[in-house]
Amino acid sequence: MRDEARRESPYDAHVTDDAVARLASDLIRAPSPSGSERPAVDVLLAAMRDLGFDEVYRDDAGNAVGTYVRGPGPAVLLTGHLDTVPVGDESLWPHPPLGGVIADGRLWGRGACDMKSALACMVHAAADAVASAAHDGSAFSGTVVVAGVVQEEVGGLGSRHLGATLPCDVVILGEPSKLNLKLGHRGRVEVEVGVPGAIAHAAKAELGENALYNAARYLSALETAELPTGGPLARSSATATRLISSPRDGANVVPGGAVITVDYRNKPGDEPDDVMRLLRSLTTDERFTFSFPRERAESEDGAVTAEYDRVAPAYLAPLDHPAVDTARRVLSAVLTEHAVPFEEGYWWFCTDAPHLARPGRPVIGFGPGAEELAHTTRECVPVSDLIVARHAYRELVRAYLEPVRG
Repeated sequence: MRDEARRESPYDAHVTDDAVARLASDLIRAPSPSGSERPAVDVLLAAMRDLGFDEVYRDDAGNAVGTYVRGPGPAVLLTGHLDTVPVGDESLWPHPPLGGVIADGRLWGRGACDMKSALACMVHAAADAVASAAHDGSAFSGTVVVAGVVQEEVGGLGSRHLGATLPCDVVILGEPSKLNLKLGHRGRVEVEVGVPGAIAHAAKAELGENALYNAARYLSALETAELPTGGPLARSSATATRLISSPRDGANVVPGGAVITVDYRNKPGDEPDDVMRLLRSLTTDERFTFSFPRERAESEDGAVTAEYDRVAPAYLAPLDHPAVDTARRVLSAVLTEHAVPFEEGYWWFCTDAPHLARPGRPVIGFGPGAEELAHTTRECVPVSDLIVARHAYRELVRAYLEPVRG
């Protein structure tokens, strides 16, 4: 009877997507480059107030946070980032990148799938969960938090702050996943390799030592290096992404030095110190140097500052955790209702999950849109995904906060 009542409820989350699409479109139209997210934060905070969240605020890092408190019990955090990468060449977009246009059944624009649409779904799903529980008399007790975080694309200041200051029992992260359950990802370790050389006139190159040739030998060793394998995330990988020689303005000068940037994607257990040892082992020339670049972050108003290596840890949710089992059960049921196959896997890119996770606090990944479209000039999300995601988030919240359901 409870299931029938919920399907007939006027609060049923998958009846219409109009409100979610409007909010997602408004968020896309609010520019939010990393470090300057205030316009999008303001839009999200206003939506939370309109939907009757009990508390709505901007935290010290600049994150938009809204909560519903319905008695004692666990706390569920639904979250995603509001900042976006640059739009690139606007002429290459099929629709204006900050237009929030709906066309051909899709919502277009920077942030459509990465990941303003997920946040729009989360805000409405939280309201749906609270309203529908009250409507059908469910035993709903606990706290629902929705947070739109800042600076994810540049080191994760918002989620680092949120993870350290906001207590919760389970996190639902809405990065794009094609409506698949995601339970982790490899990490990222950025390493700068300093390559030795000696400057000389290019017409008498033998008087110097060409750092580019030394770099070429190192890159050849990197390409064939044996990297760690095994486990659910398969293997680590190493990709040289940049080579800068010096002096930069000396086209007729033998380069006296160079810096190689290595983007290393590490599986769990392959830690940054292991990465450094492996990269050092690829040369016997002790003049090579190896370092982790540092990142300095500051909130938009300067209230929170941080400095850290450009290292994003790998994350793997505890596969036997009850919250993971609940996610599998709930998402399978919701997706079946929408004729979408249930699939489980891992993201191929880094997320804020390791900044949000704590012992006993798993991060459940699920979001609308295709991750392959993120950061491209074709970024969009099917409107149909918004319907499913809103429904799924609502049911996850209810499952985590209604322990006597059944």
